[in-house]
Amino acid sequence: MRRERVSDDIYVFTSNLYAQVTASAVVTRGGIVIIDTLPFRSETNEMVDYLNSLGQGPIKYLVNTHWHGDHTNGNCLFDDSVELVSHRRCQQAMMQYSEAELAASKEITPLLEGIEVKIPEVVFEEGKMVLHVENKSVELILSPGHTFDSTMAYVREDKVLIAADTVMPVPYFVWGDRHVFQQSLEVLKTYNIESIVQGHGEVLLRGEIPGAIDSNIEYLVIVEKKVREFVDKGKSKHDLKELTIDLCGKSRIPLNGLVQDLHQANIQHLYDEFVRERDRIETEEMKEMENVGVDLEVTEAAEVAEETAEQSLL
Repeated sequence: MRRERVSDDIYVFTSNLYAQVTASAVVTRGGIVIIDTLPFRSETNEMVDYLNSLGQGPIKYLVNTHWHGDHTNGNCLFDDSVELVSHRRCQQAMMQYSEAELAASKEITPLLEGIEVKIPEVVFEEGKMVLHVENKSVELILSPGHTFDSTMAYVREDKVLIAADTVMPVPYFVWGDRHVFQQSLEVLKTYNIESIVQGHGEVLLRGEIPGAIDSNIEYLVIVEKKVREFVDKGKSKHDLKELTIDLCGKSRIPLNGLVQDLHQANIQHLYDEFVRERDRIETEEMKEMENVGVDLEVTEAAEVAEETAEQSLL
């Protein structure tokens, strides 16, 4: 696990074991607010041990930014004195998905042995909630896109945005909605931010932030345009390998190259969506043509019947 300090009272812990995922802590004598856990027991315990060694206040709150296990697996390692906080959407998603997802993950890695799902009980339902601890105000902001429950934490006094997976080296929207994602990224421009803690990867400093946000928005626009062109030209899903992350304006280097896998998942997800959309439109057009054909047959039959009737009268 790697540890760094982004302000006097804010620490970021980055996993060495999984996808450079981050967890953060706002430390005061009145209590500590942790935002997300690390994926595996060893690193989460290492983080907690370090925070306890600082001799500040106790861990008071643990915030889950969204339901994915790489940010919530460590919940069970905290005792009941720590209040687990999330948006209600996160709570509901964990109740619906987390048990099955954790069971599937345990089949892949023994590092999850002993981990159990622990669901937040303190929830908010509006767009924002503020945790006040000592001299710190931690503003929790619903920012869907990566997932429908994605949340960020903005430490007002330090102007530090703990963005979780709303900000990553490449936007990943397979579990969410790319259009809503774009709106959430636009909202970031309204905040006065000194640094952004990404959900995975390096901390972004003030001078890097505008370019990073614009680059992520541009990526969402580009991938939609390029994948739609693939579908319109009748190209197969196999052809998507031609559409590399570089062609969509992003580097293939971050997260030790994992961004390329995230990109491929994005464009395959889009391809399937656009093919379903195309097939639905074609089906509707065929039904419409069939209905027109039936109407014509009925009209012709009526005309024939009318002619026959007229002739019989003669």
